Amino acid sequence: MFAASSLTDAFRDAAAEFEAKNLGVRIVLNFDGSQRLRTQLEHGARADLFASADWQQMDILVGAGLVNGEPVNFTANRLVVVVFPGFKRDPTLADLTDPGSKVLIAQETVPVGLYSRVMLANLQGDPAFAGDYADQVLANVVSEEANVRNVAQKVALGEADAGIVYQTDAVAPGISQDILVLPIPEPLNVIAAYPIANLRDSTQQDLARGFIEYLMSEEGQQVLRDHGFGKNQSTAAWPAAGRLFRVRNG
Repeated sequence: MFAASSLTDAFRDAAAEFEAKNLGVRIVLNFDGSQRLRTQLEHGARADLFASADWQQMDILVGAGLVNGEPVNFTANRLVVVVFPGFKRDPTLADLTDPGSKVLIAQETVPVGLYSRVMLANLQGDPAFAGDYADQVLANVVSEEANVRNVAQKVALGEADAGIVYQTDAVAPGISQDILVLPIPEPLNVIAAYPIANLRDSTQQDLARGFIEYLMSEEGQQVLRDHGFGKNQSTAAWPAAGRLFRVRNG
């Protein structure tokens, strides 16, 4: 199974539950940025399932004929800003623009990297924030990471003052106790929809469909909720040009 890095903890638990219900089944998990996984699959990597943190990566695989059947949304996520406790006593979102602040984001080709830029543009367009808020924050970016878990881990280690991650990364073991969380105003935030699909070259089509059914069940959804994910969405949040577009699955 190829899955977005933000799914690491949730999918490890979900895989263990599925294996317990299907004796003799072993799930091999490969986590990375959705764009890297998609590229690997395009170049011949073999997997039974692909779970992406956005529809853009999934739609590319659909267009390439590498997906079997219709992908489905199975959960959702939101962005937060994580801050190293030594940054400031009472940090706010406005502090990300302070000269000398060290900010981390994901690369723009990574789903969370694109979402982050859309969110910053949303804040910049709100009267509560400076008219050049996004530009100032981006000017303080000291590194663009290949996946969201790298952003969260580096902030937790104090290698940067702040970073933009999913809310699920902020509650992950080994990270949550070492960071502060700044919520983003709900109307200005981005909802990330997560699609999953079984792949054309899978040799385990029935098991792949079975895992998707498990994820969509109440038991599977509870595992995701336990890790901070939201309810699966009937539409996908598609960010572009500084605003949210909502499109049908696929």
